[in-house]
Amino acid sequence: MDVKVNYQKAKDASEAFTIAKSQITGDYVDKFKVKTELTYDEAAKKIIATGKGFTLTLAFGASACDVSLELGFLYKPLKGKILETVEHKIKKHV
Repeated sequence: MDVKVNYQKAKDASEAFTIAKSQITGDYVDKFKVKTELTYDEAAKKIIATGKGFTLTLAFGASACDVSLELGFLYKPLKGKILETVEHKIKKHV
């Protein structure tokens, strides 16, 4: 886990997962111009985004979302900025 983001609006993992799933769609990801495959794991309450050189995992717990980001060598310098952007998006909507 790289960042833990407490829920601002959601009451539990299920509600947070549902909100995030409605916000993180293929259309939303397309605006970053990065080919990404999104996987929604309803049972585990996880959203996994995978692309060339990265894997982003959002795991929804009882009161917070654990964000994990694995980056290839070329993207490592951008890790802080990417995590900051993801954290802001989660805080704003979840």
